[in-house]
Amino acid sequence: MPRHRARPAELHSVFERAFHEERRALLGWVGGLAALAVVMLAIYPTVRDNQQISKLIEAYPKALRTMFGISDYTSGAGYLRAEVFSLMAPLLIVVFAILWGGDVIAGEEERRTIDLLLANPVSRRRILLEKWAAVMLGITIATWGLGLLIGLGAPVVGLHVAWSSLASVVVATMLLGMLYATLALAVGAATGRRGLARGVVTLLAVAAYLVSSLAELVRWLRPIRPLSPWYHALGVDPLGSGFLPGHLLVLVAAILVTIVGAAVAFERRDLAV
Repeated sequence: MPRHRARPAELHSVFERAFHEERRALLGWVGGLAALAVVMLAIYPTVRDNQQISKLIEAYPKALRTMFGISDYTSGAGYLRAEVFSLMAPLLIVVFAILWGGDVIAGEEERRTIDLLLANPVSRRRILLEKWAAVMLGITIATWGLGLLIGLGAPVVGLHVAWSSLASVVVATMLLGMLYATLALAVGAATGRRGLARGVVTLLAVAAYLVSSLAELVRWLRPIRPLSPWYHALGVDPLGSGFLPGHLLVLVAAILVTIVGAAVAFERRDLAV
């Protein structure tokens, strides 16, 4: 009997493949963020109504309190601002975003698996956009997982924070992570070098954070502070001020411009496959 050669399986979804490959890493990061939330919530009862801590915080210089987001520390919103959303949670989200974004295209090239994708009837643009969408979904899951856990656990420890305030800071943190993931993807798509993408974008993220946070202490940084994504995301205190559409639109616009640039660079580049 004649033997029929097996036909190669067609690629139905680059998005599904990209998300599936990183599912374990995503679970690990979600678990880490969950641990952060649990620890911070568990500590809050020792801070709530502690007059000594309040007096100590009030003794700090105003510029220092502004720099680290320390305001009304013993309140629910003030505590979350200082301990979770001023640095720790955004830092973890940004690191996660840069690692995944830098790997999603450049990692495929370095592992020499990009040719397997290109051998399928899909365009480079579709490959890039579906991989980017997978990263965006991962960041959304991580940030909202953190926000939901805090929102559900807060009443248990007597931490009072409005869901609308929590949602505003979660959205701002999410967009910040999405921007740096997109930047890392863009550098990787333009160069094919994962380490370069991660290193360059990490440097940009650190520099932008310092510009935003030190502007209260260093006068000459204030004019350039609006150039920092950290300022538009968290420097305007979304936990206390709520949704600020103007600042959020700046982040969204930066994300869209960056992904368009990444698509153009990836389509035009000669890939070594």
